[in-house]
Amino acid sequence: MIDSSLHNAIERLIDKLERTGMLKHLELSDEDIADSIWLALQMGTIETQPQEGKKTEPKEHPTIEIEESGLEPVTETQPKVSVITEDSRDKISEKSPVKGLPFQTPAAPALLNVLELGRALRPLMRKVPSLAREVLDDEATVNQIAEQDIWLPVTKPEPERWLDLELVVEESSSAFIWRETVNELQQVFETQGAFRNVRVWSLLSSNSKSLKLVRRHNSGKPRQRQHSHRELIHPNQRGVVILVSDCTSKVWQNATIHHWLKAWSEKSPTTVLQLFPEYLWNSTQLGAGRKLFGTAITPGVANPRLLLENLPAWIPIDWKNALVLPVMLPEAELLKNWCRVVSGASNARIPIFLFDLAFVRDQSKSQPEQPESKKELSATTRVRQFQATTSITAQRLAGMMAAAPVNLSVVNLIRKTLLPEATPVHVAEVYMGGLLALTDSNAQEQIYEFLPGVRQELNQAMGRNETTAVLDAISRYIAEKIDRPIRSFRALLTLLPQYEEEDREKILPFAQVAVEVLANLGGEYAEFAREVAQNILPVIVPPIVSPGEVTAEPQISIDTFDVAFIEVEETVTFEFDVVRLEKRRSKLLRLFRNRWVIKKQRRRVTGIVEDLGDEIKLELVEIPAGKFLMGSPEDELEHTSSESPQHEVNVSAFLMGRYPITQGQWKAIVNNVPKIQRDLDSNPSRFKGDNQPVETVSWYDAVEFCARLSKYTGRNYRLPSEAEWEYACRAGTTTPFHFGETIITHFANYDGNYTYGQGVKGKYREETTPVGSFKVANAFGLYDMHGNVYEWCEDDWHDNYEDAPDDGSVWRSGNQDATKTTKVIRGASWINNPRWCRSASRVIYYPDDLIDYIGFRVLRIPPQDF
Repeated sequence: MIDSSLHNAIERLIDKLERTGMLKHLELSDEDIADSIWLALQMGTIETQPQEGKKTEPKEHPTIEIEESGLEPVTETQPKVSVITEDSRDKISEKSPVKGLPFQTPAAPALLNVLELGRALRPLMRKVPSLAREVLDDEATVNQIAEQDIWLPVTKPEPERWLDLELVVEESSSAFIWRETVNELQQVFETQGAFRNVRVWSLLSSNSKSLKLVRRHNSGKPRQRQHSHRELIHPNQRGVVILVSDCTSKVWQNATIHHWLKAWSEKSPTTVLQLFPEYLWNSTQLGAGRKLFGTAITPGVANPRLLLENLPAWIPIDWKNALVLPVMLPEAELLKNWCRVVSGASNARIPIFLFDLAFVRDQSKSQPEQPESKKELSATTRVRQFQATTSITAQRLAGMMAAAPVNLSVVNLIRKTLLPEATPVHVAEVYMGGLLALTDSNAQEQIYEFLPGVRQELNQAMGRNETTAVLDAISRYIAEKIDRPIRSFRALLTLLPQYEEEDREKILPFAQVAVEVLANLGGEYAEFAREVAQNILPVIVPPIVSPGEVTAEPQISIDTFDVAFIEVEETVTFEFDVVRLEKRRSKLLRLFRNRWVIKKQRRRVTGIVEDLGDEIKLELVEIPAGKFLMGSPEDELEHTSSESPQHEVNVSAFLMGRYPITQGQWKAIVNNVPKIQRDLDSNPSRFKGDNQPVETVSWYDAVEFCARLSKYTGRNYRLPSEAEWEYACRAGTTTPFHFGETIITHFANYDGNYTYGQGVKGKYREETTPVGSFKVANAFGLYDMHGNVYEWCEDDWHDNYEDAPDDGSVWRSGNQDATKTTKVIRGASWINNPRWCRSASRVIYYPDDLIDYIGFRVLRIPPQDF
């Protein structure tokens, strides 16, 4: 008969293995468990002699009285952040003249129908047998064994997506206008899973008659190496080409691009994704072709095999010199129709342009040079022509742009605050409407300015109320960035002499344009402009013109400046309690030799709050730069060799989540941001609750979440490195826990049946708890760094700290095969002995492990200092 106590112990062991998922994960059989228990019994208990200098713990822990002291006053200053303080660095600020607003305004979403566009790609999502990869054919293998007694695997081609996409982006002079639209389109094509592979290319033209094809970087920038356009032709007829263009550049005018399009279209489905709406197509170079409609009855046919409708039979077509080119818009219905035509649905039809290449070439040769007289058009004539050929929204946008410096930040601000109906199409109408002249360019955008006299014409044509509304909106935006309680342009410009020099330089570009605009409005605005001009000389202010008086247009000089953008983000102050456990001797009772005193202190730190939508917030705190000793000393209780050698690490500043990522935050991102690399389960956790930490997520899942969070917020999020995690956890302490020498279940969620050092036993909750529920944090304002859930780190596992980086960076193993690496988790969880909760404790896990006590928190990299 087995001893009842041993029987109970075995039952508890198996129960814990089942609850933690280890039984299933390790695929342990009854025999495996029995062998492991037998081996453990044979090994017995190892008795070690206490070593000199080593701490020995009493076999029986005395009863410990826990006493809470009064609260210390709120600390106003930043807490000490590291044991070894960092030397301050001298920063040299370089001032340079700024043209336009010195603040970047994020662009409004260019595509409002992203989900519909993704669904429109479904007709292309069929699968075909792979020509290169094979998988096990279970049924055929079983039949072969049963019928022929041949025990060999039978394979079959692995199913894979049917088509590869070659996405070509024309980088013309107007490309900066469409940048957000193109980036969002690229995201849709890459993440919806409709294509086997997606390659993105940039089409460049160094001059009007030569083209270059280079790969496009994820950031949207072209790379350097040039490729042949024939690389986009798929001999297996499993590729499609989509050219994203507004069809207005010179390579369209002189038929240079048509030859590449013909080469692609004769081998595979090729289309132009036109960025202008259909009513403007004839105003672009598509007007050189004949608009038809077409369909297909066979999947994946090349363009010449499309069935053309409404093509007059009496028109002779030289098909050798003809280009058949489908055209679509970034609209769900047209995209879906094109996908159905490519998939061979005969009841779908799409717009097609038929080009006679000989005619296009002859037309480009015979086209006369732009006459000089056209360049000398008066400002009044230019504005009238613009108003006669553009949409009402574009006309209003031009009038509002004339009230401010010309750049995309101003345009974005106007679209967000005053003209939400304006789209990138309306922006393109203004930039390409003959009112602006290119003055300079940089890596971000082309620099334009209104032609002489045009700003004045637009100011006078625009209502004063709309013009002053633009001035007020920009003034409020600037005032917010320089932390001034100002609501109007009058206040901003009147107080200009009182600002510090740094703030004056930020306001000056706007003030110079505002003076010109106000002078154009005349009356009291012109008088105010003359007063302001005295504070921003040298500025030429147009004189006040009497009614009926004719004056010559002033000479406008053009200068070139470097542009510096300052990103200002609203910060918040978080208040929290910091707890330290201190051991004191009792003078009153000899029986209770020691007692733990809880010392609380109120602290404040600075942080930010990210809005994730659906009233879900992500709170982050600023972790200052500093140095610390990473690892644990050899005489620390429960020290392991993986925590050695201790080494000094210099950590840069970053922001870190106040809490582990919650299930509510997880759902907000997973449900609203499309896949980047892998699909995510929106509700993976075992213990449910929106404020519970998310768990049962792999390292790959956590990395995907960070990528989606970065995409959603426009910020750079990732998992912390091991060094960053431990630095943040310690928050300037050198003890095993940031609480002190021990830990208690009053302040952390772990298995309270066990103690650390001279701590006391407590509660074993057997599940996760809502984040921050213990109401205490470390000196950085971080909650739940000990217990609740383990937290993934970015690093690969290393057995110790030999040759570890000393700059806090992520430590990779160098193994290129991600499936063969192991990762690090930190902080311990609700199921663990408190020894694993120590700040220095580290544990190895496989990156694809899904366990109900592993979660993560995020780190955000602050913007670079210049």
